[in-house]
Amino acid sequence: MNVKKIAKIVSVVVGVAFVLMQFIQPNRTNPEIDQSKTLQTELNVPTDIVALLNRGCKDCHSNQTTWPFYSYVAPASWLVSYDVMEGRKHFNMSEWGKYKLSKKASKLSGIYQAVNDRSMPLPKYIPLHPEANLTDTERNQLAVWAQKEAEKLMGGGAE
Repeated sequence: MNVKKIAKIVSVVVGVAFVLMQFIQPNRTNPEIDQSKTLQTELNVPTDIVALLNRGCKDCHSNQTTWPFYSYVAPASWLVSYDVMEGRKHFNMSEWGKYKLSKKASKLSGIYQAVNDRSMPLPKYIPLHPEANLTDTERNQLAVWAQKEAEKLMGGGAE
């Protein structure tokens, strides 16, 4: 068998596999939200912080995910869906009202840590979502807010 024939067979097999993968679609739902139970409402989050949370966190850490075109094309769809489901499981701004007080304080401390160590937003998310790439000033602003809110929840900060 010559190289051209092998390349043609491989191309057909890869093409068929790609088409078949499209039939295996992941969950891309946005569960309903009780606005009175969101982080933004319960903590009366300032507008500038809401804007940062929306730019850098909302797609993976809320029930308001904007599903981009590539989230409908396998295998990227599987990766995007997995990241969103993991993000929601770890911290969900839309489900804030379901958390116990200690968990809320822990999540706020987690925001502080994640923006300071630059682990969030995920570095792999930034190239396709450059708007989520927070500046150092924005990171500091978000971190300071999160730490203050955590302290308030634990009784260590004044209003």
